[in-house]
Parts: sequence; C-alpha cells; structure tokens
Amino acid sequence: MSRNVAVIDVGSNSIKLLVARSGTPTGITQVFAKTIETRIGAGMSSAVPRLSDTAIEAGCVAISRLVDLARDYEPGCIQIVATSAVRDASNRAAFIDAVRAKTGLEIRVLKGYEEALYIGRGVAFDPNLEGKTDFIQVDLGGGSLELIRFEAGEIKQAISLQLGAVRLAERFLNDRNAAINQEEQAEIRGHVIKTISESNFNFEPTALSLVATGGSFVITRAILAGEEDMTIEDHSAILTRANIVSLKTRLTSLSLAERLAVPHLPSSRADIVPIGLIIIEALLDYSGRNDLVHSFFNLRFGIAAELLATN
Repeated sequence: MSRNVAVIDVGSNSIKLLVARSGTPTGITQVFAKTIETRIGAGMSSAVPRLSDTAIEAGCVAISRLVDLARDYEPGCIQIVATSAVRDASNRAAFIDAVRAKTGLEIRVLKGYEEALYIGRGVAFDPNLEGKTDFIQVDLGGGSLELIRFEAGEIKQAISLQLGAVRLAERFLNDRNAAINQEEQAEIRGHVIKTISESNFNFEPTALSLVATGGSFVITRAILAGEEDMTIEDHSAILTRANIVSLKTRLTSLSLAERLAVPHLPSSRADIVPIGLIIIEALLDYSGRNDLVHSFFNLRFGIAAELLATN
C-alpha cells in the first residue's frame, strides 16, 4: 500500500494539491504541492452566492489536472475538500456533480467549524512551533477568516467568520481597479472589528502568540523577503504590525495596474492582497497584538494527518 496521501483543497481564490506522507513518528512530510489560481469564489458577497458556469468549469479543469498530478505519486487515497466559496454557494450541488462527472471523485464540503479544526490540526505539525502548546491560530482566505484557540495543545475554540479578502473586496470597493481610499479602508476595518467582536472569540491573554496561515500572509512574507534579497523560507516568520501597515499603506495607494509591477505580488492576487492587509491590521489592533508568526502548515496538512492515520 502506498505511503502517500493526496489532499485537494478547493478554496475561493485557488485550488491546491498536497501529496504527503508520514515523516517522523509525529510529523508529516510534503512530497509534492501545486497551486492553480481559479478565483471560483467571485460573487460570494451576493445576497444569494452562486458559482458561475465559468467558475464551475474552471474549478473542474483545475481539480482534474491536480488529480492527474496526484496519481503520479500513487497515493493510497485522494480527498477533495471545499471551503467557503462552495460551502456558501446556492448551487454547490451542481459543482459537486460536475467534479464527480469529470474525475469520478466526491467533494467533501467542510462546515466552517470543521475547516477551523483541520487548520488547527495542520499547524500543529509545524516544527517551528514545537513545544508551543498555547496560541491562537489565524487563517485568512478569500471567503472566510478562521480563528482557533489552542490551550495545552488542545483546540478549545474554533470559529469561521465571513471575513475573507475576496468577499470584503466585492462588498466594500467601488472600483476594483483604483487605489483604495481612506473611506473604503475605514468601512472594511469597522466591519472586521464589529464581526470579530460579535463572535466573542477569546484572545486573552495578549501574551498568547498569533500563528497565521493563508495566502495574504504568504505573499506579505514573500514581498518583505524580496525587499531584503532573501528567500521566503529564509526570511523571519514573524510579521510585525509595523511591516504590515507599511505594506498596506503602499499597496492601497496604488491602482491595480500599478500594483501589478510590485515584485512578488502575484497578478492574480493584486486586487485582494491590500484588503487582506486591512483585515490583518484590524485583527491585530482588536486583539492587542503587535506581531504574528507565519506558518506554511495549514488545512491540507490537517486533512492529510487524518488520512494517514486511517489509511
């Protein structure tokens, strides 16, 4: 039986593949990873969110390609999971049926709480967090923001909030091609703080570290690393509020066309990364933190861990 398992994560911005195997007695080793940008979550801020025919087709093509890539590693199983964009779509059944027809595989649509739990399990495999048992996990995607509280290595609280960067960009920006003005930024910030406050998530004490995952954090770290002539892996995983606010100020002042020239800012994310930074700044301020720790370990590692334990 193959020692490998494969996880395909259908997100709002991109669809990602992880092929993994057990590494150490308690660890997971990444064998292969691939990301395809799709933005199937466009339109999720509508009163009745719906996946467009174009999004369904693009999603099916991307998933089929990733399934083929995964099979090159002869995994014992392949699991496809979907998060906010598919979860909230009124026509999610049509997407599930289309993927089944194209690949012969079923999609598991995660509930918000399940998504948060798997993200929490995934980050626990980060070797840089070894020995850290009390912290708060933050995952920011296109459709949602997950918050997970760890105490003594156990998940004590896990919530999913509709505060993703794509969702808020669609809701609050009048012109996606223009610079983001102060009024728009204030509206986004106010909405984020209000939503987090109403969730009653416990951020105390402030000494608890925030551990962050998601595309906005990866891109922020990559941009900062590039400015210092470093690789993202060699750059410090600690992202300070000062660095986040500085980058947010620069990017929000640029039009979309101007942002496309920023090194290490992917063209497919240039419209939403500034929104992600506004969300992150608001989160830091609400929680009383001045920095957070970025981790590459995420939902896919949490799913892979479960598959490795049962296959």
